[in-house]
Amino acid sequence: MLNFSNIIMKKNLTFIFLLISTLSFSQAVTQKIFDGNINGKIPITLTLNLDGGTVFGNVIYKKKGIPISVIGSQSKNTLFFHELMPDGQVTGIYSAELKGDKITGTWNAIKVNAKDLSLSLSKTQEQIIPRKSLKSVTGTYRYSFGENGGAGEMLVQQIGNDKIAISFNNVTSAPAYNMASIGRTILKYTNNQAIYSNQEFGKCKFKITFLENGAKVDFMEDAYDCGFGHNASTEGNYIRVNSSLPKFEE
Repeated sequence: MLNFSNIIMKKNLTFIFLLISTLSFSQAVTQKIFDGNINGKIPITLTLNLDGGTVFGNVIYKKKGIPISVIGSQSKNTLFFHELMPDGQVTGIYSAELKGDKITGTWNAIKVNAKDLSLSLSKTQEQIIPRKSLKSVTGTYRYSFGENGGAGEMLVQQIGNDKIAISFNNVTSAPAYNMASIGRTILKYTNNQAIYSNQEFGKCKFKITFLENGAKVDFMEDAYDCGFGHNASTEGNYIRVNSSLPKFEE
């Protein structure tokens, strides 16, 4: 004789297990560690956390031994990310392809007349790690491509668990120095992300993804009409230079 209570209980347990597994997977990040070199003679170790289309982690130049943050993006097998110092200075651009256990591509030093140097890395380790829920994203976030290059600053104040206030003050490179500015704006904040949307000048929409020590801003739905100056943008990879409560301009 069938015991329907046991059957129902087993189905419920199976559903709960699948639900927990799905939630756990959705909150996980793939971490890959690579060893190799730049230009065939500069040894590095690169740690990349792959979270959807977002890439973040650090690079260690073995002769110096100091981790430098990297933030960028992944589209299928293509990787593009920046190397950023604690003050937001971009010191390297990586443009590469990830195939199997290998990364090959180029590295550029962000200097006048700098040449692309070859990049060759092999995977040494891979693991699944939990996605960290950030306690607070309050602070000042920046990037800079040098004295005459473009730069950006994002101010963030977390308001409770589900809201943030943000502002942007970005500029393109010389000689234009066109501006992309957004005054203090309140956004909904959930799962380390916030979305800005405005239709004052057309369709403008972008996503802010917060990381352990930085943030990544990406436009969504080709919605670039934000009223900014020519080629000016909020999009980019930012380092949090401090976690103090910022002072927004009135």
